[in-house]
Amino acid sequence: MAKPNVIMDGVRGLSSPIEAVAAVAGEPSARVIEVNFDGGGSGNLELKDRRSVVWADVLDNIRHSKQSVYVEIDPQTNVITEVLVPLSVKVGIIKPLDNADVEVELTISQAKHYIRRSNPDFQKLLDALKKAKDEDKDLLVTEAPNTHDIIDIRPNPNPMAPAEVQSPQPVSEAPKLVSISPQKAQELFDLVKSETCCPASAAAPCIPFLYPDDGCWGRAHEMCRLMIAAGVQPDKVWIYGSLKTPATNNPNCIVNWGWHVAPTVQVSGSGILVIDPSLFNGPVTEIAWKGVQGDPSAVLVPTNASVFHRSFGGSVSYDDAAYTRTNQVLNNYRNQLKIRSVSPSGPPPYIKCLITPAGVQWFGTIGPNSTALWYTWGWPAKWHVFWTIMPITHCPGGPQLTWTVEMERANETQCTYWITVKNLTGDPVRFEGRYDVLSK
Repeated sequence: MAKPNVIMDGVRGLSSPIEAVAAVAGEPSARVIEVNFDGGGSGNLELKDRRSVVWADVLDNIRHSKQSVYVEIDPQTNVITEVLVPLSVKVGIIKPLDNADVEVELTISQAKHYIRRSNPDFQKLLDALKKAKDEDKDLLVTEAPNTHDIIDIRPNPNPMAPAEVQSPQPVSEAPKLVSISPQKAQELFDLVKSETCCPASAAAPCIPFLYPDDGCWGRAHEMCRLMIAAGVQPDKVWIYGSLKTPATNNPNCIVNWGWHVAPTVQVSGSGILVIDPSLFNGPVTEIAWKGVQGDPSAVLVPTNASVFHRSFGGSVSYDDAAYTRTNQVLNNYRNQLKIRSVSPSGPPPYIKCLITPAGVQWFGTIGPNSTALWYTWGWPAKWHVFWTIMPITHCPGGPQLTWTVEMERANETQCTYWITVKNLTGDPVRFEGRYDVLSK
């Protein structure tokens, strides 16, 4: 089942500090960094490859958090060619699908996971999952990027201590909320949204809203913590069903969930509103929140904010006062976001998922600390056209792009605009090339 060129292990160390790795990133003469694993194996990162810089960050993070990592290594060169973060989970329901694939519930995970019949290790993977389910064993499960197709299963040598679990609670036990103003609700939304991670760097304590595939329970718990610190007591709403939610921050433009959760607040004149920056740009009603998730028969269940996870059956578990499990979830999906952002898919949002708005000539992507030139031709020379380059990759905290516009008179009636864009950050950035015709 395991590939011969795969290491699944903890990280003992990197041959250079992570700060030095970033300093030489992208240079033609950038050196090789050796990564040493707990079991004695090693692999090399070639820092002329931008992916390796982010992978080094992920590997160093995994070293500090004492987790395991999945790496593929070229046996000829000993160069690391893939880095993935396995999920630390138990196995729930295993359900055959009509197309002969198998859908797998993993706990805790909101995403739907799959074993594909086309995988040559299909039966070995399925048998391993069934055995782990029967024996209630903790696993490390690694998936192919973006598809959630399971590719590797190992026993988890360091499972986290089980959370405190209580039996199902009646819905009526959910507390009554104190109303806040619509303005305050928007302030709370803006507060949590401001913690959005920059995709390729995703430094703690940011919240990985831009990785919508999984991790909602950790995001929701952290959002509730921030709201409580701001003087407001939120609650949560959980949704259960066959959820198919459009997502511009997923390369497939959709995420498939078995459940989802977000904080709620009681708002004067509006009732209960949901705070969910992974799906919306402001507070929304529960009806609107449910409506975008693609299952009219889905069930909503309220709880108080202290519930860290609520199972399909209604059992609930709690985090400790230090938010240990919350921080573990956020850390895991920050790493997933970083890895995806330097994959062939690039950073979110994904251009094929976007509708081109009026006044946008093109969508572009520019690499970290790069300068690139675009041109757009055939414009009437008598028009007065104003150009703006607007980042659409969220990265709060500072300026991302700057640009200059130069003109070429192509012929008597037409001109060409040459637009130079400079990325001021260490992250790849997607942007809109916007125009406004001021006069004709």
